[in-house]
Amino acid sequence: MTRLAILENIVKNLILLLILVFTYPYIKDQILIEKIISNPSLAGDVLVAVSIITVTACFGNFAFTYERTRLKNFYSRFLAHTCTGLLMLIIGMSLLIANFLTKALVGEIVVLQISFMLLYIASILYDFWDIERCTIK
Repeated sequence: MTRLAILENIVKNLILLLILVFTYPYIKDQILIEKIISNPSLAGDVLVAVSIITVTACFGNFAFTYERTRLKNFYSRFLAHTCTGLLMLIIGMSLLIANFLTKALVGEIVVLQISFMLLYIASILYDFWDIERCTIK
């Protein structure tokens, strides 16, 4: 049953990546509107709000564990995948917003962009590791 959960997790993460790829231009357009970018104070406030959202989603994502999920029960797996999927989507969207805002405010900071990418990759890897450790028992 754990193999099925891993397969479902692969599908979930592919769907999340597709959503992020397809929403990328929309998020960019919404963040780079004149009202936000022309007002550095407002942009800074939005960046703080996005940071709080990112931290909250990361906490929820990393606090979650599949060990407490009944992996043999479809409904339980569905709820677990939905919960982690929504948290990971929030993390991904928040990191995109933070990336666009920092680029607009201070220019391109490659190390920061890499950090955003590594954080999202870490959340994906944690998601797979968490399911994988359920098979170790």
